[in-house]
Amino acid sequence: MTSRRNAWLVALALGVATLTSAAPAARADHRIDQPFTGTRPFQLEFHGGLAWYGFGFAGGARFGIPILHNGFVPSIDNAVYINFGGDFYFVDDWGCYRNDPGDPCAGHEYRFAMGFPVALHWEFYFSDTWSAFAELGFQVYLPPSLFYRGYVDYGDHVGAWVIAAVGGSLHLGDVVSLTLRVGNPYISFGVTLNLG
Repeated sequence: MTSRRNAWLVALALGVATLTSAAPAARADHRIDQPFTGTRPFQLEFHGGLAWYGFGFAGGARFGIPILHNGFVPSIDNAVYINFGGDFYFVDDWGCYRNDPGDPCAGHEYRFAMGFPVALHWEFYFSDTWSAFAELGFQVYLPPSLFYRGYVDYGDHVGAWVIAAVGGSLHLGDVVSLTLRVGNPYISFGVTLNLG
């Protein structure tokens, strides 16, 4: 039993050493007062948080494509991305069941919905560790009434709304960042991966 445990400890130590040595060292190439001259990576973000409309959970993923490697202000370190993705909602929804013999609209229930965001993402890199961003775009929304048979909410239709958010990222290296977003349609926290 002791030899098996020692073998696991050695394997764990070797794995940690391998991952640590393979992780890229943080580059000292981001300062807000110095324009960026390289190529920005694609971004893949996974997030979860609280939705404002029908208060509840929102989570999903976004993919960011750099369209301006040094953004709208050429004298500083900034970048412009186009982001798109998918969001899943589990939200408090007020609706009615056609076949419910009781009072069909007596209360709230949590239901599944989906959204497909597209946003212009403008990011400012203050240092290798911190950046901040603003987003503006729209989201196509598929409401709960599309996913539940016999359920109808007469004000609940496929639609779109404006995305407007601000946020920031803590960069843990060249590959991984922790990202906080506050705005419409949700507040979220997630992990962003730089690809390439």
